[in-house]
Amino acid sequence: MRRVAVKIAYLGEGFSGSQIQPPETGLRTVAGEILSKLLLVDRVPEDRIDLHFSSRTDSGVSALGNVIAFYTEFKDLGLLLQALNSVSRGVYYTGVAEIPDTFNPRIADKRYYRYTVPSKNIDLARFTEAAKLFEGHHDFKRFAKNETGKSTVMAIDSVEVRAGDSVITTDFCANYFLWNMIRRIMAAVIQVGNGMSSLDDVKGALAGNDVTFGLAKPYGLTLLDVTYPDLEFWRPDTCPYTKRIEHDLYSDAMRLDFHRSLRYPETER
Repeated sequence: MRRVAVKIAYLGEGFSGSQIQPPETGLRTVAGEILSKLLLVDRVPEDRIDLHFSSRTDSGVSALGNVIAFYTEFKDLGLLLQALNSVSRGVYYTGVAEIPDTFNPRIADKRYYRYTVPSKNIDLARFTEAAKLFEGHHDFKRFAKNETGKSTVMAIDSVEVRAGDSVITTDFCANYFLWNMIRRIMAAVIQVGNGMSSLDDVKGALAGNDVTFGLAKPYGLTLLDVTYPDLEFWRPDTCPYTKRIEHDLYSDAMRLDFHRSLRYPETER
């Protein structure tokens, strides 16, 4: 057997989070989907697969570059990607690297996240100013779910805001993020952007004032990438999930046309 790290992507709307749930819940999870497909295409017993994720994602949160680690009997890693992509539903396997047994996917160099919101009724200047307040070294106690024994003092390397076609995207980069941290930050930023809260409210919360802004919706959040020093993921020259992408793009086009057809003309609003 050999141990590998694999880059994966998935839309959060199809899963009840990344972590495996008890069978009696009937919940579909990313880990459950991956395990079932590894058992289908590989020869490693379930108790030896040892599946671990770099980053946990909540129900509704998407990923373009999460990382998993597991044991496999595949000698050809290109065939491993091809096999997993041929049977998987909702998870794309985009790159692979062989790793030592001691590799821990949780210990990453950088993590990159993106949060996307509709731009309607948002003042971009206020929104951007609020977002930039979180850049740098702070105590994020008011912007994270309590995790016993984990310090809330940390640094966010960068926060970048961009306005696009009817949406605003905010990109975050740091070594790690606390549980629910970005969704709590974005709840505050959105409230400043739509005039429900002030910049002073956010500054006060960062200073330790007992202020909460709630939790932004999970479907706006995407884990863009996780990187490691001295680890390069190999990608095959030919995309191993071309047919799946073509099918999904067709489905997306149908859904977009359906929802656009439901909209009232501008004069009727």
